[in-house]
Amino acid sequence: MTRIPTLYALDRSIDAMNERRAALTRAQEQLSTGKRINSPSDDPLASAQAERTRAQLARMQIERRMMDFARGMLSQADSTMGQVGETLQFVREQLLAAGNGTLAPADRAMIAQQLSGMREELLALANQRDGSGAYLFGGQGSALPPFRADGTLATQVQAGEQQTGVERAFTTSHDGRSIFVGTGAGQNVFAVLDTAISLLNDPAASGSTLASGLQAAIAGVDAAHERLLLGRTRAGEQLRALDARERLLDSGELEASGRLSDLVDLDYAAAISTLQNNQVALEAAMATYARISRLSLFDYL
Repeated sequence: MTRIPTLYALDRSIDAMNERRAALTRAQEQLSTGKRINSPSDDPLASAQAERTRAQLARMQIERRMMDFARGMLSQADSTMGQVGETLQFVREQLLAAGNGTLAPADRAMIAQQLSGMREELLALANQRDGSGAYLFGGQGSALPPFRADGTLATQVQAGEQQTGVERAFTTSHDGRSIFVGTGAGQNVFAVLDTAISLLNDPAASGSTLASGLQAAIAGVDAAHERLLLGRTRAGEQLRALDARERLLDSGELEASGRLSDLVDLDYAAAISTLQNNQVALEAAMATYARISRLSLFDYL
């Protein structure tokens, strides 16, 4: 009569010891890793929420890398357009100086030589490569420099821009056509300069021909400068948008990191208390088992 309850008590004691030993092992693992959740079985719901939060943080990191790339391209493009603007301003000053009626043909030829140098500088800037080996003003992408030596567009260049981003797209290449060529006749800044250089190198050009030709050249340079200012304004707006988006990402990453920490990180004070409680409970279970295992029929007689 007494053997059945004794066996039952032994089984219960063994179950209690195994349960406390497992709880103690979990508590030790948590303290060693600093994580409340070390496997999905520890807390399936929190584990799933943590996985979604990690995926959100990963997307934010991808977007941040894209934004860093776009920032570098935009900053380089803005700097290059600044150089283009300085060059165009110098060209304009030289064209104005060439309109001085007291200049001899040799003087105008010297100005033409300077303009030739400025034209080559503009061409080099228009074909400037970015940090990845592509072209800043290559539109939607081109394996060749966007502008040929004669100032015309390469056949592979497609109008438009390349962009990158996740929640918002940011420009990584610019449409050189819209800056250096324009949409109407007489707006290609390279053709404008070629015409002006030829005119200044012509010793037989009349005063009226020089005046009208230089006036047209100045108008063409001014139009190119206006297009350039528009391009720089757009680049500046994109850089400001990047700053705003970066601030939003900073806030989002901070919030998501905090949420992830709440889900998986360990409260050390609570974990140490749990470990101590499990140790005491395991010792008690082992003591109970020891007492029950020593019982025999003679203890009940």
